[in-house]
Amino acid sequence: WEQRWVHSHKEMSQWSLIDEFASSHGEARLSLEAAWKTKNWEKVKSLFATPSVVALLEEGDQCAKMMEMYLAIQEGSLDEVDSIHAQIAQLCLYRWQLLPSISSGSQAHQSLLQQCTRLVELRESSQLLVETNAHASKQTVPDLKTLLTAWKHRSPNIFEPISEWEDLFLWRSNIFDAITSNFGWVEAGTLATLHDRPHCCIALSRAARKQDLKEVSTYTMNSLGDSIMDVDTAFLKLREEVTTYQHSSENMLKGGLNLVNSANVSYFSDRQKAEVFRLKAYFLNELRDKPKANQAYCQAVQICPNHARAWQDWGDLCVSLSDSTRKKLADDKADKKDLAKKASQYLSQATGCYLEALRVDTSEKSRDRIPHCLSMLAADGRQYGNVCRTLQARGASTPAWCWLPWIPQLLSSLCRVEARAVKPILIGILKDHPQALYYSLRSFFLERRDVEKSMPDQKSDGANKDESGDHQSSLKLAEIIMSSLRKTHPVLWNRLEVILDNLIVRFRPSYEAELLQTIIALINRTMRAEEKMNGNSDGNNNDEKRTEYYEKTLSRIGDKFFSKSASLSKKALHFQSRYGSLFESDFGPSNLRSFEELVEKLQKWKSLLERQVSRIPTKCKLSESSPALSWYSSQTPDMWAGACSSKSFSASNTRQDALSSPQFYDSTRSSALKAARASSYAVRLAAQSEGIDGYAGGGAAAVEIPGQYSPTSAGVFDSRPIPEIHAKLVRFKQILEVTSTGSTKQHVHRITMIGSDGKEYKFLLQLAAPYSTRTDERSAQMQFIMGRTFRGDIRACRRGLIVRPNVVIPLAQRMRMSATQDSHQSLESILNCMQRSSIDLPTHFQDMVDERVSRLEVTDSESRLTAEKNAKLEVYTEICQQHMPSNILTKYMMQVLPSTESLFQFRKQFTSHLAVNSVLQYAVAAVERTPTRFVLCNKTGQVLAHDLRSSYNHGLLENQTLPFRLTRNITEFIGPFLLDGVFVPSFVSICGAMSSRRNILEPMLHLLSRDDVISWYTSKTSAANDKKIQDIELQLSDRVWKNVRFVQQRLDSCAPERVENVAEAIKGNVAPIDMKVRTLVDAACCVDRLSSMPASYQAWL
Repeated sequence: WEQRWVHSHKEMSQWSLIDEFASSHGEARLSLEAAWKTKNWEKVKSLFATPSVVALLEEGDQCAKMMEMYLAIQEGSLDEVDSIHAQIAQLCLYRWQLLPSISSGSQAHQSLLQQCTRLVELRESSQLLVETNAHASKQTVPDLKTLLTAWKHRSPNIFEPISEWEDLFLWRSNIFDAITSNFGWVEAGTLATLHDRPHCCIALSRAARKQDLKEVSTYTMNSLGDSIMDVDTAFLKLREEVTTYQHSSENMLKGGLNLVNSANVSYFSDRQKAEVFRLKAYFLNELRDKPKANQAYCQAVQICPNHARAWQDWGDLCVSLSDSTRKKLADDKADKKDLAKKASQYLSQATGCYLEALRVDTSEKSRDRIPHCLSMLAADGRQYGNVCRTLQARGASTPAWCWLPWIPQLLSSLCRVEARAVKPILIGILKDHPQALYYSLRSFFLERRDVEKSMPDQKSDGANKDESGDHQSSLKLAEIIMSSLRKTHPVLWNRLEVILDNLIVRFRPSYEAELLQTIIALINRTMRAEEKMNGNSDGNNNDEKRTEYYEKTLSRIGDKFFSKSASLSKKALHFQSRYGSLFESDFGPSNLRSFEELVEKLQKWKSLLERQVSRIPTKCKLSESSPALSWYSSQTPDMWAGACSSKSFSASNTRQDALSSPQFYDSTRSSALKAARASSYAVRLAAQSEGIDGYAGGGAAAVEIPGQYSPTSAGVFDSRPIPEIHAKLVRFKQILEVTSTGSTKQHVHRITMIGSDGKEYKFLLQLAAPYSTRTDERSAQMQFIMGRTFRGDIRACRRGLIVRPNVVIPLAQRMRMSATQDSHQSLESILNCMQRSSIDLPTHFQDMVDERVSRLEVTDSESRLTAEKNAKLEVYTEICQQHMPSNILTKYMMQVLPSTESLFQFRKQFTSHLAVNSVLQYAVAAVERTPTRFVLCNKTGQVLAHDLRSSYNHGLLENQTLPFRLTRNITEFIGPFLLDGVFVPSFVSICGAMSSRRNILEPMLHLLSRDDVISWYTSKTSAANDKKIQDIELQLSDRVWKNVRFVQQRLDSCAPERVENVAEAIKGNVAPIDMKVRTLVDAACCVDRLSSMPASYQAWL
């Protein structure tokens, strides 16, 4: 506890208390650190004469040697600095060699890297003092602008502990004191150019505020005093002082408002004045004076229309006004028509503010409001209202690339009343980034076309009209956008169509493999149905109903595979002649007498088809399946900057994101703006003259490797995509692989694309229902949201938490392309690799349970359920003891990884990724996390979220028996230390990061939940046209919001709770902050719960 006490006081800058503690406990190293940070150099000098410090120096302690270098520079012994610097450098290099190889998320090298950074600054400090002393002796003023600028940009990361910031900036403050003491004869204005003390204090205060250390932030700003500084620095000082009053009590808020009102803004630029008015509006809003806050925001954007933060906060205010207005609708005496109109106007104003913020600044904060704009469209209901009109008027003027992560939602909006407002945005995307939209748009068009064909007797939605004119159906709008894409990029369109036609037609699984997959799915369904019906006493009646249900299902399967048609291919005719009569004799009408006979015949067909499918070769030549793709070859053109830019690429699209640069005092010079416009115009002219694709530069016609745009891109920075550096498709590998996906026996082709970067990109061509493909798209979006949240959260960054979304590309209605690698292995494939058993354990588990229950001859339902539960536990225990060891995953990774060092690093990374995946499973109530769907990368430790489908009960998320998959082999591999030290803290940090951005994530979760629920509902019913989809959405809107609350509640329950009054909170028995997560871990590892899972879950693995 003493170490934790010292660490906490270091973070709070309580160096006087630490000095007393170190002196009383004889901590020499800690005493040295506290002495120099309190500027007690006499004590530092005296400590170096003590035996304990001398011993540290003789042992080669880097920290002690660093203090010695501090003292040498402070006393002016600059001749000794070089020798001490060389000694410390050698010690650091020696220690570096003793460390393991650096890996992602590793903190073993962090302290050493920080010491090396300080070592560089110490060397520069000594050189700086030598230079300034020489100038002082000559009575001249040195030019330190270059070095001070370098120091200004060399700052720690915002998530690094505040003690690291202090180490850097307190030393710089000492150097600045030494410099200014040599130039006391210089004027105050000139002397201010020789140091950068105000920036050090402001940067340190900002870092402390970001880490919720308000006392440290206030103390640091007070230490600055009334130093002389320029206007920009004075503004930053004022802003930092005002910001410390935010998120506080009412008295503190009033103090912040008084400070803003008393500020002299006459010397500030327009952007800085707008920021002052924005801060004023914030305090007025928090003090519940919304009319004045609205007026202050209006003044802010009038002073500087390009101030995006003011537009964002004004939009938030309008949303809160709309919410408060809607609450008044519950009052029976209120004028509901007038209030509804007023609430709609507020939402329209909020949408306009968000879109204007996005237009003037494409930073991440502006792009976070895009889901809110799309979510607010539902407020218009069935009419084309104010929000839709605002989106139509302002949406097309925003940069197209900002909408790329939300393409699935834009396409689904074509089925709603806001279709006309969304169409210009999609047109902008296809002009600038056609390959980001092409695959999803084509699949959406084919799906809607099939829906229209299945409803020939119903009138088209184009007959409906609203006040703005004819309302076109989603199919018609998709066709118009496809036509526009064809005209805008004709060469690219032709190449992509050729590739996709071959992928769809040439690489479908054989009829035997398709029928086998259907039979296996039917067997799994019968097993689940049998488990549900075991507790029902009316066995005979239920058996008849089940048999009748499966007879109808098998009849539909027979119609699909064995229907007579004149246009059948030779393969189809051969398949029907071989299996048609046999299928009819087994599953024809009146051929099934009982449910047990049905299961027996399904197992027979499974064995029959497995023998046939096993004869399919695992590898073949690509030329045998698709000569066109085997001949495909493309030479990537010279990708100069702007080679893929379209004619419509506006200046706002090319603006760089200033995520780290100060946004409040950067002046926009007319000459720089003119030069930027001239450069942009020259690029467009070059692209037009060199273009071969009609609308853009020659590079735009090159086919890219799919999956390089948000949300599936693997880039660290979420910024404007640069197609010039994307990997282009050069050719296809001539070897085609055929793989099996485990227990489902789905045979899929794996095709390999050779990129222009020399890498191989492998994709699985899978048959899947549209709902499954759309679910994977939303899963990738959810992971994209989590990754963006982690990058902005301090605790998540310290733990190195990252998320890599899955790449799923829709090709057609029932076909998709999923990115894969040789290193991707499912838990079931690892089991098959390490232990080949002659026993089918899921079938064996179910047979043994049925056998033991049947022996008891139980009649009533409660006794039967109890007997079945006990039988499952017994059989589960026997399988764990006799058939399934708990170290299979551990043995596999020990064989794959080259050393124990690599194994430790992999386990740590795997545990961190497992925590991310487990949070996702728990939050969305994922089901059927079978070993086939638990996929990991045996190189990076990444755990992929394949087929992450939620469990719905009448459209509502429901609790699961197990919160996430954490079975025996997984817990054995990560071990108890990583489970308690990495998994649980990472789980808590993830939930805390997601919970802290609740207001930002709520509209994102609403969009994903809405589309998922509607897609789930339509997959269970017949095809739905646009009008029916709108009706379904209105019916399910309440359930969608309940699902959003369900997810948020789960995340909040696992997040650390913020406590305002600590003294009251610690009274009595205080539960640990990770108690909820530990409860979930216990539930996931509970033997009783594991044994009650379905056999397909394979809980023993």
